[in-house]
Amino acid sequence: MYLSRISHSSGCAVIEFVVTLVSCSQGKVEGLEVVEGSHVKVKGYLMMKGRPAMCVKMSTAKPGKHGHVKCNIVGQDLLKPDKKYQHMCPGHEAIEVPVVKKYELELSDVEKEEGKGSNIECLVTMNDDAEEIKITYNGEDPLHKEAVDKWNEIEESGADDKVVVLSILQATVGEKGKYDWEYRVEKVNVKTD
Repeated sequence: MYLSRISHSSGCAVIEFVVTLVSCSQGKVEGLEVVEGSHVKVKGYLMMKGRPAMCVKMSTAKPGKHGHVKCNIVGQDLLKPDKKYQHMCPGHEAIEVPVVKKYELELSDVEKEEGKGSNIECLVTMNDDAEEIKITYNGEDPLHKEAVDKWNEIEESGADDKVVVLSILQATVGEKGKYDWEYRVEKVNVKTD
C-alpha cells in the first residue's frame, strides 16, 4: 500500500486526509515507459507538462529539410478534464507514458466535523480488502455532492442491500524521475449487493 497525504482548503479550515492507494506498487514511481512522438495514438495516454493526459488529436507533417517528421499532439488532462495541452515535437522524441489505474471503492460512511454542525469532513470508503480509506469531501465537486446525496438517500430509506460505489482514476504526475500519484473520483454509482 502507498499512503499519500493531501491537504485541501475549505473556507477557513484546512482539512488533511490520507488516501490509501490500493492498486499501486510500494513507494514512489521510479520511471515510466516511453513512446516515440510519431507513435502516439489518439486515446492513448502520455505525459504532457508533467501531467497525465489522453491524446485527443494527433497530426504529423512531412519530413523537413533535416529529415524528421514533425508531430503536433493535443492532449486532455486525465485528472483535471477541463485542461488541454499542446505539444509539438520531432517524430523521434521520447514521450513518457503515465501509469493509469482505475478501481472502485464502496462508500461506507460520511464523517462530519466535530462541533461544526453538519459540515462534511470526509467520505469513508472500503476497498476489496475491507480497509478503510478516507477521501476529503470537496463541496465544489459535483461528484462528491452526488455521492453524499445518494448515501443519505440509502441511509434514510434503510435499504441494506444498496451501496454507493465511487469509481476512482489514479495516475502518475511529475517530471523526469520525480513522480507521485494523484487521483480523482470519476463516477458515482449505486449498486445492489
